[in-house]
Amino acid sequence: MKKLSVVDLMVAYGMMVKETEKGLSFTDPNTANQQHFQHVMEALWECGINLAGEMAEEDFINILESFFESTGESLFHPNEIAIHTVDIYVRGLVMQLNRLGCPTTYSCDGHDRRRPQIYFATVREARKAKLLLQHVGLTCRMENRGLTILKERIELPKYAGALAGLTESAADDLVNKKNPLMLENEYYQLLEDLLSIYGVSGQEEAIRDYVIHYLKPLVDHFEVDYYGNVLAQIKKGNGPTVLINAHLDTVYDFVEGREILKNGNIWSSSEGVLGADDRAGVCVALAVAKTIRNTDFNGTIKLIFTVEEEIGLRGASRVAKSFLWDVDMAFVVDRRGTGDIVTSCGGYIPFCSNEFARQVERIGRISHPGRWQTVAGGSSDTRIWAEQGIDSVNLSAGYENEHTNEETLDIQANYETYEFVMLLVEKSQSLMKRSLERRNQRAKNKTSERKLG
Repeated sequence: MKKLSVVDLMVAYGMMVKETEKGLSFTDPNTANQQHFQHVMEALWECGINLAGEMAEEDFINILESFFESTGESLFHPNEIAIHTVDIYVRGLVMQLNRLGCPTTYSCDGHDRRRPQIYFATVREARKAKLLLQHVGLTCRMENRGLTILKERIELPKYAGALAGLTESAADDLVNKKNPLMLENEYYQLLEDLLSIYGVSGQEEAIRDYVIHYLKPLVDHFEVDYYGNVLAQIKKGNGPTVLINAHLDTVYDFVEGREILKNGNIWSSSEGVLGADDRAGVCVALAVAKTIRNTDFNGTIKLIFTVEEEIGLRGASRVAKSFLWDVDMAFVVDRRGTGDIVTSCGGYIPFCSNEFARQVERIGRISHPGRWQTVAGGSSDTRIWAEQGIDSVNLSAGYENEHTNEETLDIQANYETYEFVMLLVEKSQSLMKRSLERRNQRAKNKTSERKLG
């Protein structure tokens, strides 16, 4: 029977230990875990094994099983996870992922009946964890905030040992290089560029030229229609056609020489409007165009950057109907605040079906728990797409007090809107499926009613 280092076994099974010049150091501040470590040490001594020794993995597991209490990791805050309550084979991964900045909320090693699973506090952290696990050779499938691991539970501890060799900074560098989404620093630079380009209603030439230059290498097709709207398309397999929309114009021109004031996550203008309505939405749409090919999305992305939205939705109303014929759903980014999913104009002109609204809100809860909710709102380009029978919603872009000198933009909230839109696009197949199921059921009901009549 193969024997392994006791220290390596401890690390593989969730104990935060490392060897120093003074001997073995236990680095976990959690009192319950310190006690568990002592209990395991005492059990080893009783077996005549010291920390410098080796032992069979099966014998080490037997010791752990004698202290195991299956009360569930989900009962604890990530900083308070008691190792001895987490399933034995997955606990090493859980502890290492928490150390590397991926707070877990639940885990199960599958008990040889199903695949092991680990859940996280946010989708962003689940993405990061997936990249880290893939780096050490562990394949997994991401669904919402959870990962399903495509290996048997008995194999998991060795991957925990591999993760233990990563420092937090090395893990962050790795994730930044392989992240499918645009990194925040790059995103905020794009946002600042957009906020520095003039473009009042009817005079959108400069901002339109910037958008065209940015889009050209990213899309399969683009055009400027007769009215000045920018239309583009990205084909990535067969599936839903999703429209992403923002408008190019601002109500007022920027004051010449103004500065963008940055107070943490809150940006404002030193004089006059900031212009986040709707440059914040334009930034989201451009970021989606740049990163959608990095994801598992299969389908078509259509992008529309409209002109003269602020003076009566003029640009949107002139988009060729043929460009919209195959669109299954539309996500507009042109709403104040940080968590609104606008599903109607004033509560009396619906933008989408109730089922579609519920599903978008559900995905919002997955993306950023406690933030997104459906509300009634005002007029926007969303209204034009809805009039063509397209399930459409308008999402908060992070700005407040638009059209005034007090306009502000929460850039972190704006980036999170980008994350939300990316998740909506990735889940568009499910959104379309539910919509089709609903339509088919309504058709069946009508057929039944006619037969009964």
